[in-house]
Amino acid sequence: MAEYDVIVIGGGPGGYVAAIRAAQLGLATVCVEMDKTLGGTCVNVGCIPSKNLIEAAARYHDARRGFPGVAPCEPALDWRALIGQKNELVAGLRQAKYADVLSSYPEVTLLAGSATLLGGTRVRVVDRDRAVEHRARKILVATGASPALPPIPGLAEAGPLDSTTAMELDALPESMIVLGGSAVGLELGQTFARFGTRVIVVELMPRLLPGEDAAISEALRAHLADEGIEIHTGAATTKVERDGSGVVLHVGQGSLAGELRAERLLVATGRRPNTRDLGLAEAGVELTDRGFVRVDATMRTSNPDIYAAGDVTGGPGYVYVAAAGGRIAAENALRSPSPAGTPSDEPRTLDLDVVPNVTFTSPQVGSVGLGEAGAREAGYNVEVSTLAMEHVPRALVSRDTRGLVKLVAEAGSGRILGVHAVAPNAGELMGEAVLAVRFGLTVRDLIGTLHPYLTWGEGLKLAAQGLTGDVTKLSCCA
Repeated sequence: MAEYDVIVIGGGPGGYVAAIRAAQLGLATVCVEMDKTLGGTCVNVGCIPSKNLIEAAARYHDARRGFPGVAPCEPALDWRALIGQKNELVAGLRQAKYADVLSSYPEVTLLAGSATLLGGTRVRVVDRDRAVEHRARKILVATGASPALPPIPGLAEAGPLDSTTAMELDALPESMIVLGGSAVGLELGQTFARFGTRVIVVELMPRLLPGEDAAISEALRAHLADEGIEIHTGAATTKVERDGSGVVLHVGQGSLAGELRAERLLVATGRRPNTRDLGLAEAGVELTDRGFVRVDATMRTSNPDIYAAGDVTGGPGYVYVAAAGGRIAAENALRSPSPAGTPSDEPRTLDLDVVPNVTFTSPQVGSVGLGEAGAREAGYNVEVSTLAMEHVPRALVSRDTRGLVKLVAEAGSGRILGVHAVAPNAGELMGEAVLAVRFGLTVRDLIGTLHPYLTWGEGLKLAAQGLTGDVTKLSCCA
């Protein structure tokens, strides 16, 4: 039996950051990764590869549209080469940002294999036919989540794609149905559409991106439709079946029923926690109603010796949230108790009150804080400014005035409650927006702050100015 200070199960952002933090504290650490592939979802099958393909699709799309004075062209598309460069990028980043960095910490031992909790603080790691038991002072679970299939008759048998397999296709399909109108489905759906695939999006909820402000969702829908994407919201899928080389979705929309057909089906309706065969019940670790590991604000589970972080806990599924949770979990799990008679060393907590979000469609969607409806439901007396991107000088010179910026503020105090945008580079606005919401900045603070001219970030200042005057009566740099 090998003994350590901490055993981290999972080599994604949550577990990886936890292992590094434990090493920085000088603690003997073992990190167990089941498939020998460090980095988890983000670098391997999520953020990095998807945004790489999104960027390639944008270049291809822009070349075919041209620019005033620049003639459009029909660039050659080598799909296999495109997937190849994506895989090369992923492999390089996985090595440089994960494997090489982790190997620079001698306190961390990396083990390949499947881990099972045995009770207490014991973990069995099985690699092929070899099983080794390990013991530690504390255990941290960061096993992440995987794409899930909804319980629709015939869906599993129809051979659907998920967000991972869609980015590994050998050939570009002629047509594709995307089941799910949230971030993953819309990002990949638009990517395939821009490469020439006929795309149909089917969403059960009444609108796309149901977690976003309604004005943002409707604006994005219009822009996607302008690119030829067929969109059905409020549509329930009742059955899926194969039809020759294609797939058929039987859908209902109110009293209407019909069929949708395509060559491939991409399911992007949610994710399930990777907790199977982990031994959580035997270790006394409680799960939520949805099957995620239940943690408190310090990332501790119902077993005081076991902590958890990242997507397996069911929190916001962002890499930066997982990393923050992993770091806090490691520090709390391994902090030394205060000596008797000294002030208590309070554990750190993961603050999720202000979490920025970006959907990398074109135009992008970015949001942080309360939407208009949410702010009113919370009891705030609000004032709202909605700025069309045609009033942002950067959008004008770029010949791309799609979208809007919506600012929600508390009436009277002017405190910023939320910022929401659908616009080119909307994600870049969120750095300033999250600071404004987190630290209680006001409309006056935004207006009084110098913003560099001809940047997309000016949109935030102009939206604030829209609460105090008519932005159409301002000079272009005012």
